[in-house]
Amino acid sequence: MPPTYASLAGKRAVVLGGSRGIGRAIALRLAAEGAHVLVNYARSAEAAEATAADCRALGVESEAVEGDVGEPAALAAVFERVQAWGGIDVLVNNAARGLERPRPAIDQKPLHLHHTMDVNLFGPWQAAQLAAPMMAARGGGAIVNLLSPGAEHYMPDYAAVGVSKAALASLTMYLAVELAAQGIRVNAVSAGWVQGSEGEHSYRDEVSDAVRPHVPAGRNVRPEDIAAAVAWIASDEAPMLIGQTIHLDGGFADAAWRAVLGT
Repeated sequence: MPPTYASLAGKRAVVLGGSRGIGRAIALRLAAEGAHVLVNYARSAEAAEATAADCRALGVESEAVEGDVGEPAALAAVFERVQAWGGIDVLVNNAARGLERPRPAIDQKPLHLHHTMDVNLFGPWQAAQLAAPMMAARGGGAIVNLLSPGAEHYMPDYAAVGVSKAALASLTMYLAVELAAQGIRVNAVSAGWVQGSEGEHSYRDEVSDAVRPHVPAGRNVRPEDIAAAVAWIASDEAPMLIGQTIHLDGGFADAAWRAVLGT
């Protein structure tokens, strides 16, 4: 696919949690737009290396960098590499955890809650703190946080993720206001049920089939849909988009009552 956003050509992008699923789709879309991409991973080294290789095949610089977003020292080391790599114009906070221990909110274990918050909230917070000075030195940049419908709507056994993502949504607003004067735009993308994502594989097998009939668009969201939104947000085509959340669900949330009322 030919590039859509010429302004992304030559930009330096970091995708935290970029080895598989949604993160991989974002990395490849940014590379297709001409951006150089650093692919972060915590455990999936082989997948991250494959994603970086596919980005390089599109004619840009790309490498895989290990670092657990939930570990402050490891994340700081990632951004030391970012600095040596040439800096950063686009930060995508896609790394997430919390679905590996699905339980009702009242039954969640403190350690699991802390680990989920470390990756889903404190990781993006620290990443923004580390990225912002580099972006400001380059004249500005864009930060895109990946949210979840569970931050706004109840989902069974999803409290750890949903609450952490709700906090990240609030952080998006605060960072957006505070960083705008430096030319750094902070926004978020919240997708509906994403078929082909890591969440699909780790939550409930039957969800994709159950959701699809209730999506007015006629299909579930795909990782590539999210990647397209991220590319637009990060480009110069969205200069006044600040502190906003783009909802991508094919109309599912708007049509929820149709399933209940049978119309």
